[in-house]
Amino acid sequence: NSNKWGYDIGASGWGNNESQYYTDRRDNSYVTDGTLKIVAKKEAFSSSQYTSARLLSKGKYSFKYGKVEVRAKIPAGVGTWPAFWMLGVNIAEETWPHCGEIDIFEGKGVDPRVVYGTLHGPGYFGESPHGKVIQTESDLCDDFNVFAIEWSENKISWFMNDDCFFSATAEDVAPNKWVYNQ
Repeated sequence: NSNKWGYDIGASGWGNNESQYYTDRRDNSYVTDGTLKIVAKKEAFSSSQYTSARLLSKGKYSFKYGKVEVRAKIPAGVGTWPAFWMLGVNIAEETWPHCGEIDIFEGKGVDPRVVYGTLHGPGYFGESPHGKVIQTESDLCDDFNVFAIEWSENKISWFMNDDCFFSATAEDVAPNKWVYNQ
């Protein structure tokens, strides 16, 4: 839905040293049978070795509190880094990590049985976030799974297939600031 989603276009991963160039080309993202496909391709493009797509709702859609979920089948393979995450709507004023980042789901294709649910905020970000990593019994690339959070003023809970595997509160990140109220 182009009223809610746009494309983040460019290279270098905005601080993550990623090897792909994110495009808005239909080769890299399209919908078939009601499912969004995001396709990484090994191809030379604008001085990058790979292409993919990165979709965002910035400037189109935002909300405060509720349940957010994605039904996803992740890619396998070294170098893939599938994620579904949110940044605070105040990112232009506060910058990262002070705007807050909620990783609803993050995985690594090199180990397709690992699920990350994470908060990044001031004092707990990058290599020292606040979150939980779980190991699943089957590869996440074999079938679709539902990843979700339930977000309220002072608590965020993470779910995989309706099973809560982690919760975080303002007290859990203290003395650091809880920045998840916008």
